[in-house]
Amino acid sequence: MPQQADHLYEFGPFRLDVAERLLRRQGQVVPLTAKVFDLLVVLVENRGRLVEKDYLLKTIWPDSFVEEANLSVNVSALRKALGELPNNPQYVETVPKRGYRFVAPVKEAADGASSSGVEERTKSAPEPAPTEAPRPRRGWLLGVAAALLVLCGAGAYLVLQNVHKADGLLVTDIRSIAVLPFLPLAGDESQNYLGLGMADALITRLSNIRRVTVRATSAVLKYSSSKDLLAAGRELGVDALVEGRIQRQDRNIRVTVQLLRVRDGAPLWAQTFDDSFTNIFQVQDSISEKIAGAISLKLSEPERQSLTKRHTENTEAYQLYLQGLYFASKRTQQGTATAIQYYQQAAAKDPEYALPYAGMASCYITQAGVGLGEELREKARMAAMKASNLDPGLAEAHVALGQVLMRGDWDWAGAGRAFDRAITIDGNLAPAHWAKSTLLTAQGRHEEAIREMEMACSLDPASPAMRSDLGWTLYCARRYDEAIQYSRKAVEMDPWSFTAHRELAKEYLVKSMYAEAIGECRKTLDLVGGRRSRELADLGYAYAVSGNQAEAQAILAELKQGSRNEAPPYYALAVLQASLGEKDAAFESLENACRQRLSRPIWMKVDPVLDPLRRDSRFRDLLRRNRLASE
Repeated sequence: MPQQADHLYEFGPFRLDVAERLLRRQGQVVPLTAKVFDLLVVLVENRGRLVEKDYLLKTIWPDSFVEEANLSVNVSALRKALGELPNNPQYVETVPKRGYRFVAPVKEAADGASSSGVEERTKSAPEPAPTEAPRPRRGWLLGVAAALLVLCGAGAYLVLQNVHKADGLLVTDIRSIAVLPFLPLAGDESQNYLGLGMADALITRLSNIRRVTVRATSAVLKYSSSKDLLAAGRELGVDALVEGRIQRQDRNIRVTVQLLRVRDGAPLWAQTFDDSFTNIFQVQDSISEKIAGAISLKLSEPERQSLTKRHTENTEAYQLYLQGLYFASKRTQQGTATAIQYYQQAAAKDPEYALPYAGMASCYITQAGVGLGEELREKARMAAMKASNLDPGLAEAHVALGQVLMRGDWDWAGAGRAFDRAITIDGNLAPAHWAKSTLLTAQGRHEEAIREMEMACSLDPASPAMRSDLGWTLYCARRYDEAIQYSRKAVEMDPWSFTAHRELAKEYLVKSMYAEAIGECRKTLDLVGGRRSRELADLGYAYAVSGNQAEAQAILAELKQGSRNEAPPYYALAVLQASLGEKDAAFESLENACRQRLSRPIWMKVDPVLDPLRRDSRFRDLLRRNRLASE
């Protein structure tokens, strides 16, 4: 972004403070990502005029090549933050194929003054729409000229407000950061959990600073062994990157860390810390504060306090939690089971430590969702309630509670409140927007669901899972061509993601691309390592829809024999049975899926694969009895 003037703007109930990079609505801070904030500033400063898409892309992403879709996602996020209703633009008007125009009246005030005590300058009539990039206002140019004179007179060693000089380098203000998992200094993979934990701790601390966007832990996991740091930074769409190495030896710990500017690889700050492992929290506090200083952030007192907030003082509990987090990140059944054991041990060491309970809740509800035992839902509920009671300000606790209410209890209203609470606490937490999107999809509120998933993607741009889930959201909205586009992108980003291949297969089927769909189903089976029941049922469905009844019937017969190592995939089995015309058997399978509260039935209302059953009165009755038709 170009240097921004220190202005205050008022429009409707909003007050935009450019210097502090804050948007307030009637005194309450409205959470915005860095790019969404930059977009708002450009539109407000050029209010009443058409701002071309090319200009916005070059201004907001000056050193990056980004797709136009990035701009659309950020405009959508801005509209949501401003509370605009679809097809009723109070603030941001779309000019098809050209750009956007800020249409609300704007009052401009001098920095630090209230709107009632200063001379107000309100744009009452729009200026002619420019055919080229908007030109800087004269006042801005005069301000720059004056600043240059001051710099020259002072010997050219002073810097502008948003520029910081560190280690001899002129560093522009950083708006977005990714913290990569730290690597073990001696290549000892048994200490990988420490590196992930250090990154997660820094991410949590820095995420409390409103004026910088920090990529979530889930977004950086895939870069734990990245060789090309700057390429990782570009994929993550950030201005700066934190990377480091960590080693524990006996009772001591050594951490080396550096902050790199992604644009050119320039090191902004680096330091080595040697301390006792019992002082690891102090090391994390120090690193967080130094990063904030290196990127010239002026912190409020609450933000400064948040940099040193600790969820536990017990280093043993913390180490056990880190190991749980590490195994949970593997997203396998065995990894989930191992993670629960470590979370339980962490909670036993410090019963007031909220994070292990939130982790346990997420793992339990995942296990319950694949049919591994009804008692797991109650364990998930108790763990989520414990986490949110211990730390009401922990966004992850509210996401976990919302997942339990949605997937375990099918309590749509309660889940919605939990997800909204998580987003209020941390608007930059991608999993919170993702979770809310899945709820909205289940309710058939497709446009809202798409906007939430787009927000999750903008916060976690390097995540193939987010792209795949956006494909799923569009698929349920019957926007199949767009769904295929995003699922293909997910497969391109991660060819080993079996979920991305699985979703792409479904989307190919509704477009009658049978060969492609069957190919994706086979890839999915290869990736899960054998004839796993759910994926096998999906392949049978593809055969049935494509007209190969013999292959479909053979797979159905195999599935009916069951597996000792898996719970029956009742939902996928119902889809296959319905496609073969076995409606009575399909309804019996759906009843079992609902009875066991498996994950997939919450989308019965909208899932296109159940269309063959949708007109049957038994289907409507099933939705009603399980409260799946309510909004």
